[in-house]
Amino acid sequence: MRILLSISLICLAGCTAVQDREPLVVGMELTYPPFEFVNEDGNPDGVSVRMAEALADYLDRPLEIENLKFDTLITALKSGNIDCVISSMTANDERRQSIDFSDPYVTTGLAMLVGKDSEIEGLEDLKAPGRTIVARLGTTGENFAREHLPEATVITMQEDPACALEVSQGKADAWIYDQLSIFAHHKNHAKTTRALLRPLRPEQWAVGLRKPKSGEKNKLRASVNDFLKQFRASGKFEILADRYLNEERQLVRKLGIPFIFDSVATVQAHTEINAKAPQQLQEDWLFVLLVGALIVMTIITFWRLTRDSKTSGGGSGELLGYVLIWLLVSGLCYFVFASLNETYTWNWQGIWRRRWQIFGGWMRTIWISLAALVLCSGVGIALVAGSRSGFRPLRFFCRAYTEIVRGSPLLVVLLVGYYVIAQAFHANNRVLIGVILLALFAGAYLGEILRGGIDSVGKTQFDSARAVGFSRVQAFRYVILPQAIRRVLPAVAGLFIILVKDSSLLSQIAIEEFTKRSESARSATYTGLEAYLPLAVGYLLITIPLAYLAARLERRFAYES
Repeated sequence: MRILLSISLICLAGCTAVQDREPLVVGMELTYPPFEFVNEDGNPDGVSVRMAEALADYLDRPLEIENLKFDTLITALKSGNIDCVISSMTANDERRQSIDFSDPYVTTGLAMLVGKDSEIEGLEDLKAPGRTIVARLGTTGENFAREHLPEATVITMQEDPACALEVSQGKADAWIYDQLSIFAHHKNHAKTTRALLRPLRPEQWAVGLRKPKSGEKNKLRASVNDFLKQFRASGKFEILADRYLNEERQLVRKLGIPFIFDSVATVQAHTEINAKAPQQLQEDWLFVLLVGALIVMTIITFWRLTRDSKTSGGGSGELLGYVLIWLLVSGLCYFVFASLNETYTWNWQGIWRRRWQIFGGWMRTIWISLAALVLCSGVGIALVAGSRSGFRPLRFFCRAYTEIVRGSPLLVVLLVGYYVIAQAFHANNRVLIGVILLALFAGAYLGEILRGGIDSVGKTQFDSARAVGFSRVQAFRYVILPQAIRRVLPAVAGLFIILVKDSSLLSQIAIEEFTKRSESARSATYTGLEAYLPLAVGYLLITIPLAYLAARLERRFAYES
């Protein structure tokens, strides 16, 4: 019994020790085989996953893998949600402004995917006028294209398959990305594309680490570097290459290109880069005055929108209530940002340099939303008219269209509409296609709102109008529609506000609206919250005045039921 009790105590102590160990939380995007992906069993797999497991064992910490979008990894790292990034991330000077890196473990290069019959053979061919380059958002391929191909039109996509599809369908002349990805996607589009694997520029991957605050040393960085040296010396990288990259290794060596694990030189310049003094923010009073005026106007609008105008003032007690509410909100905001500031390193320089680029996207969102709103109104009215037609097939078509669109996510409508339907008609104007698809989607909802408003008006009123000599059109115009519009106005206003916010999904087909411009600025500067905060404020500058306008219209057309 004593022996059993001793064994039980030892096991319990061991379990408690395992639970007390802080887990190593590694961020990666599991959509990049063979480095990071989800296998057939639904488990994380790939070169990076095996490296993360070995690193956790080396540090004697349990492993947790966070599957995050690639362009959010740096934000998650800076805010303390993950301990490190092992996700095929290139270590470059721009990213070192925001985070630290370990010594590199992979040497690769940027390659190109071009059309099967394209005359493009190298970088000089990309400099010809009128070129369109596609790149994945937040990658070094995008930065390379914007830096070295200023005359080209650069479009960005969220996913690798979308980039490959742009080239395969002839919508882009080339896709710039790393060698292994270009080769993998060329195999999926072998009949329509060519892979140019000669590197445009060498690059190195490293483990991303949080930049320490107040000049502290990054202890995890030293441990990761020791691990990488031991991992390489023990031949583990070659074992991973045999398991995951055997075909790619044979191909690049036939081309006379070094394999990614063949040689890795340590990056030496990061300490000097980190030691640079932050750049001074350039003054731009025109931008400050313009944005300041918009913010002040929106605050006034917000106050008029939310105040209670139906009751008289409550005196000093009401004023004290307002003061307490604002103090509570201000205190909560201060607490949140003070807590975040303990780990997050703010970097506003890059976003400020791209302020007019972002503001241009904000302006484009406004006119795209207005154009979609006008077309949406036409679609909604046409659906209502068609659903009340005496021609039965037309009524069936309108009802079927409404139910199919309302049952489909907007993202699916945009992707299918752009890559399938528009491709069949050889339509390549992204903005025009995006506006039409947005209007067709919202029009189905608007049609249902209008139909409900018309049905809410009693049929006896229509019959009465007909009895006194009104035609069918006149009865609807002068009797039914005025009442229906008053009743549906709040719902229609809400739909239009949703339409503005839904326009952000147009970024999925590379339309440069507000969200897309903000994402491009964020990815170019490798920042996070510095771009998200202006994005949130920018949409409020549109939606709050819209809500106020809708409230004014609602009061204007108010009536006693």
